[in-house]
Amino acid sequence: MAPLIAKLLSHISPVAAISTSLLASGFYLVGLVIYRLYFHPLASFPGPKLAAATGWYEFYFQYWLDGQYIFETEKLVKRYGPVIRVNPEELFIHDPEFYNDLYVAESTRRTNHYDNFAQGIGFDGCHLLTVEHDLHRARRKPLEPYFSRMGISRLQPMLAEVALHLETRLREYTNTSEIVRLDHAFTAYTGDIIGRMCLDTDDPGDRFLSREDFSADWSWIMQMIIRSVPLFSGFPFIIRLLSPIPSEVLLWLYPRGQAFATFQEKARGNIRKALGSNSLNDKYVESLFHHVANSDMPASEKSEERLAKEAQLLLGGGTVTSARTISCAAYYILTRSDVAKRLREELKNPMTEWPTHVPTWAELERLPFLQAVIKEALRVDFGVMTRLPRISPDVPLQYKQYTIPAGVPVGMSSYFMHMDPDIFPNPSEFIPERWLGSINPLMNRNFVPFSRGSRTCLGSNLALAEISLVLAVLFRPNGPKLELFETDESDVRVAHDFGVPLPKLDTKGVRAYVR
Repeated sequence: MAPLIAKLLSHISPVAAISTSLLASGFYLVGLVIYRLYFHPLASFPGPKLAAATGWYEFYFQYWLDGQYIFETEKLVKRYGPVIRVNPEELFIHDPEFYNDLYVAESTRRTNHYDNFAQGIGFDGCHLLTVEHDLHRARRKPLEPYFSRMGISRLQPMLAEVALHLETRLREYTNTSEIVRLDHAFTAYTGDIIGRMCLDTDDPGDRFLSREDFSADWSWIMQMIIRSVPLFSGFPFIIRLLSPIPSEVLLWLYPRGQAFATFQEKARGNIRKALGSNSLNDKYVESLFHHVANSDMPASEKSEERLAKEAQLLLGGGTVTSARTISCAAYYILTRSDVAKRLREELKNPMTEWPTHVPTWAELERLPFLQAVIKEALRVDFGVMTRLPRISPDVPLQYKQYTIPAGVPVGMSSYFMHMDPDIFPNPSEFIPERWLGSINPLMNRNFVPFSRGSRTCLGSNLALAEISLVLAVLFRPNGPKLELFETDESDVRVAHDFGVPLPKLDTKGVRAYVR
């Protein structure tokens, strides 16, 4: 048989072979489009035919137009209704009443992650992107005590130390006429908190806050990673091609990535130390990986490689989103004198003895206006803005007249929930007062910056605690006197969705003088 095939192939010219391959590919693509449009399980769902036919439709808006598909989806909802087929395999629903039916607790039903949603970004194996429900629970459950309210209470001395470090660094700029990038300072603040959790080091030189310009290179590399998500998700093989390249070569090409590389190296060292430890004592109360090493997480899930991915995800997801919320809140506080005044008055007593006495997170939670400012900042900044697809692997989902087959990814978005004018009048405006007094209970239903269900944000308690403390420190009566410099609302208002929301791409950041 082999000689016969070889003889046949010898009579086929290269031109004919190429032509045949192209023709076969063309027939395949035509057949695939016909299947997707007319025979696919989602063929009957509303949406543009181009989105149903090819993923290039979404890729165009996400990559070529820089994270605009969420806004295109908004237009599609107005045209087609609350259910949209946003790509060949996935549905989007905009109906606040359905949110709690999609994002459910594990006791309600199993929920899988949609693998294609975040493929190619290099975090395979971390709990957040684990596809299968039971494996996700096995990876996440041992982490939950560390990020619980009780776990965060143990971290409060560390949070206070980092917040004081931030204040001290800002005061160094007092009356110097030097401009401070507050967004960089806040990214350094949240980055140092994650660093203390993952690196287990007391060396002040390891702090982002200690470095010149609040580690501007660190902020830059995080922005570049975020903006690269559409490319890597569209072409997941890129990460696989880059993985074998030595880190020295990558750093030669992108020297500003040194901070991220240093973090990775030290995180791996701490993971090795933690896995070799036999006990968890007070010295390691801050260390996430000493907690993991002493947890009931299956041994197969405690590999250095997988835990290093968890550290990288924490550093990325746990710094930028919270820093953006703090930047957003700070901007509006500094541009709204009535908000700043009311906040100072409320913080006067709780923060009188700072830093000798540090109010607990629970005490700060009892300050209604501070919490209203935080909730409103989270509302207009959305947390994670992009749709978060979930899969019901075992049972179909029912939405009104639509029966969604088991195994189909379905997503909803905090952007649509938070910008609903029926629930939040003037939704684009920053109005913390809307959260005070007797509020519409549907506001809390629609408030989903951390999502919900069995895959809700693991770090929500940490985020709320660190945001509460830093705003209390900076905007108390005797806090640093900050004055915005050439910063307007477009520097914080969301204009792009790369998974993490970003303002206009040519922003110069939230800049200020310290008076």
